[in-house]
Amino acid sequence: MALVTVLETEGSTYSKAGGQMLVAENGDFEGMLSGGCLENDLAEHAKSVIHDKQPKKISYDLRQDDDVFGLGIGCEGLIHVLIQPLMPASDYEPFANLVSCLDSAPSVDFSLQDGEGQTESMRLWSPVRLLVLGAGRDTEPLLVFAVELGFEVCVSDHRPASIESLRPVPTVSPVCVPAALLTSHFQLERFDAVIVMSHNLDADRAYLRALAESAVPFIGLLGPRQRRDRLLTEIGDSAALLGDRLHGPVGKQLGGRGPGAIALEIVAELQTRLSKVDQR
Repeated sequence: MALVTVLETEGSTYSKAGGQMLVAENGDFEGMLSGGCLENDLAEHAKSVIHDKQPKKISYDLRQDDDVFGLGIGCEGLIHVLIQPLMPASDYEPFANLVSCLDSAPSVDFSLQDGEGQTESMRLWSPVRLLVLGAGRDTEPLLVFAVELGFEVCVSDHRPASIESLRPVPTVSPVCVPAALLTSHFQLERFDAVIVMSHNLDADRAYLRALAESAVPFIGLLGPRQRRDRLLTEIGDSAALLGDRLHGPVGKQLGGRGPGAIALEIVAELQTRLSKVDQR
């Protein structure tokens, strides 16, 4: 494979520094650095990088791009990228180390060797890590939206029937864990956000008590204010520990009805509060 990393940009570009995509030897790729405009060209360059086993720097100056002799993109920006070979013989480094570091830390300072004796450094951020507690049918659109946004998503429910009836969502593997054993199964400090949406008062009480003792920075609770207030009263002293980390009813008010609209509101609030783009 080859790893393509955006090193620097000027003007209007689809991706900014730190954007990445993987390209297989046959040209298939995961991730996007443009709206589909540069990917095929990058795939061709990646094939030569894989063949030669040497990194390559490429620049796309789209500020004077035209429909006839250019790519016809019209983005009016400049983008510099580095393509690096990822080979089995080297255990797919440096990508393997990057993934390992981001698995245990929110960010990593990443150094890239460009093949010309220069080192490029940048800070890369882990994806938003989301835990959804509740696997009802209204959970499905939330999982789909979150995965599409690039979140790392886990979902748990205390009811086996709910887990079994949940439709498959790529990269998400639901687990059945009793609410009282939440902290035994999950390392809560790993997550950026938890959404409580079990629609069961007993389970939600147990979830909120466990989350109150955690350091999860964003805790979303589905349901009306009256239900939230009742739960906070019933969990006693734990309510104070939740503080302003608790957001209930969770969701950025956009309008609409039904599970899809509610899921959109939840991910909109998550994206607004937890997006790491501004930290780069």
